[in-house]
Amino acid sequence: MENKKAYECMIIVDAKLDEAKREGLVDQFKKMAGAKTTVEKLGQKKYGFYYLLNFEAAPEVPAKMTALMNITEGIVRHLFIAKTGIMLAQDVIRKRNRAKAREEYLAKKEKEAKEAKEVKETKEGE
Repeated sequence: MENKKAYECMIIVDAKLDEAKREGLVDQFKKMAGAKTTVEKLGQKKYGFYYLLNFEAAPEVPAKMTALMNITEGIVRHLFIAKTGIMLAQDVIRKRNRAKAREEYLAKKEKEAKEAKEVKETKEGE
């Protein structure tokens, strides 16, 4: 049986490529990484569009992906990190914190919209 490890891969894709080509490149590497790969789009920054892949795979998979990324036009940079138990626990905490922050943000926006509506109704009633 294969000894799978958890990995994280940051990919920077050239900003000059159109969106379909960027997504195609990322999908290609997502398929190589395996079925349980998650892709997080981090947006455009200084060097291009940033994508974060999290996956579990056999130790030879990142080496194969690196070899292909090195010769693939459109990949500006990439970095693989083998995750430890502590990093996996931090991922869980980070996901919880993001979900909580999103809930708080949406609640705040809803409250602001409600207050704006009440102010508008008050002004119309005068």
